[in-house]
Amino acid sequence: MFFRKQSLRDRIASGDIFYRRMMLSLQEQAKVLRIEDDDQGIPHVHYEKTVLRTGYQEHAGTNVLALAIFERDFRAAQ
Repeated sequence: MFFRKQSLRDRIASGDIFYRRMMLSLQEQAKVLRIEDDDQGIPHVHYEKTVLRTGYQEHAGTNVLALAIFERDFRAAQ
């Protein structure tokens, strides 16, 4: 029996928070706004970006990444 890996698109919702490690002690926090397909049908995650470091955080605006790249680079908040 084969099991299909559940897509992040099926598990993600607006307001969910994800993190990815950057250089040194920096982390990027992504608060999901929405997922939309582009004109070619490729899903993209629209999110609010915040840069975190010990004792400091900076809101860095909004960003968009293809869902596949977002899923590869970000991990869910635990």
